[in-house]
Amino acid sequence: MLRQGLDDFGNPEVIRLWLSGLNHVPRNMRSVLTIVIVLALTGCSDEVTTRFSHLSDAKAQGALERGWLPPLLPASARAIVERNHLDSNTGTGSFAYDLPERPTYLEGLSRAGAVTRVEGDSDVLTVTTHGSQWEIRLPRTSGSAEWRIRPR
Repeated sequence: MLRQGLDDFGNPEVIRLWLSGLNHVPRNMRSVLTIVIVLALTGCSDEVTTRFSHLSDAKAQGALERGWLPPLLPASARAIVERNHLDSNTGTGSFAYDLPERPTYLEGLSRAGAVTRVEGDSDVLTVTTHGSQWEIRLPRTSGSAEWRIRPR
């Protein structure tokens, strides 16, 4: 029944009847009503997702300076996706990289103070910078990584 109602909403006659009902709404309330309807139809999201083809794109757009990407990424990082939850000041993300670069990347994270633990076939590195705690998961057999960030 709901689906039929939604299908009917696109019907020009239904739209005409709905709009004619606005004639009974005071003029100053029409703008408010329109804004409320637009917001209800589009929804409000507190999540921002950004994608970068390569690390150089992320650097050029200032993503590292904003603090939404891990403090250190491999030079070959690509297919970078960051999802930031603005209401909770947390985020997640992922990237791909060249697997032969893994030892150098691990060494760089260790020098930055990362603590490593093993979970299954992945190394999970935790590093704290600028009041945020990063958890970076690196599977040992693939050139992929995922991270989470949260306030410390």
